[in-house]
Amino acid sequence: MKKRSLRILFILLTFLFTYCASNVLAARYYRLLEKERKIFLGLRGVDTLAAATYLDLESATERAYFYENFWRDKNTEVREEFEKKIDYAYLQFGRYASFDDNRIPIYVKYGEPSRREVITPQKKIGIKTREAVKPAEVWTYKQPGLIFDFIRIVRAYKVIAVSEFGEKVKIPYLKEIASDTSVATEPAHLLNFNVTTGRFRQKRNLTRLEIYLSLDIEDTTGMIISRHIRIFNKKDSLINEKKDLLIPQDGEKSRFFDEINFWLMPEEYRFEIELADLKNKRVGKKAFSIDLIDYQNDTKEISDIIPAKLIDDAFTNEKFNKPVGRVIPLTQAVLPMHTPFYFYTEAYNLETKNGLHQLRTTYEVYNKSKMRQEIVDVMINDWVEPGDIAYLGTEYHPMDLSPGYYILVAKIKDLISGKERSAVTEFELVPVE
Repeated sequence: MKKRSLRILFILLTFLFTYCASNVLAARYYRLLEKERKIFLGLRGVDTLAAATYLDLESATERAYFYENFWRDKNTEVREEFEKKIDYAYLQFGRYASFDDNRIPIYVKYGEPSRREVITPQKKIGIKTREAVKPAEVWTYKQPGLIFDFIRIVRAYKVIAVSEFGEKVKIPYLKEIASDTSVATEPAHLLNFNVTTGRFRQKRNLTRLEIYLSLDIEDTTGMIISRHIRIFNKKDSLINEKKDLLIPQDGEKSRFFDEINFWLMPEEYRFEIELADLKNKRVGKKAFSIDLIDYQNDTKEISDIIPAKLIDDAFTNEKFNKPVGRVIPLTQAVLPMHTPFYFYTEAYNLETKNGLHQLRTTYEVYNKSKMRQEIVDVMINDWVEPGDIAYLGTEYHPMDLSPGYYILVAKIKDLISGKERSAVTEFELVPVE
């Protein structure tokens, strides 16, 4: 009880210190002239130390001298562009709470976003809920591959999440270096890894089963992983197996991803997967069953929905490539709240007109813990693409959704035939550490 009381006291003191410090800075900010406020907010976007120094100066003369000195050895055109940005950002985003609004320094640093999405309080459309959604914005910068999620808190927009995409994002993965290799391993420790699957139609009466693995590695030095997968039919007869040696790529201490595909007839199967860390003599095993019967004779017209860490146009390895680009599946759909993530799915046997299909996709998010028909989020998009198969990659922003368990229902309506397909998946949001 004493430890708990001390912890609460520490939290209260920390909050009080942060609150007081913020109030002191705000008081200093609001003593500035409007021109000086713009300069401070702009400096905060490009050089936080210079901004803090500027704010601490006592007189307007000192601040003017400091600002001129800041630009003394810099390009005149860069300064002119900086001042255009701070004028625009202050005008657009500084109307109510300029000191607290994160959009101003981000605009000054990165400029106009490639895409700016404004999310209104109508985002949540719960049938029986009065829970309000805070206004929000999503800013996407194709270069340098950044996404900023803002939530309006009181009168200012605060950044709650920053995510990356594109070529600079390196995804640690396991690379095959040898096949059909028998390795004798005497396990000394347990190797923990995660596994999940995705079912897709390859062609009539042939299903593509994708197996996704992830493995946390503390030290990749000299690391070799043996991967052994065995497939049994419903009579428990071994029908296929795959043995490979793998090495970690594009990372050191990290979570490494892997994907293996099998092409199978629409039947029931049992899988056994063994991963062995040959360096540290650790072995892990997983077993699970898969039912592919729904894919018999093209009966199933929508694939599983796969939650993904990232979907973009960059390249990591051929194993992660799909028609929408690089898809890095999540082996556990558990994410910190506010963190953007993705979904991937495919729809089959679509009607076409002039070689194009036309779809309307609706993604409805339900709060699973409340166990009632309450839509807490909805996304609607229209698609026009070639062919009778749709490859759909969707970016999702949880924004201010509370920690908890959620169900996502994808409804895909063929606008030519009027036919609708639907699929379901789940995810969990956990508090940010």
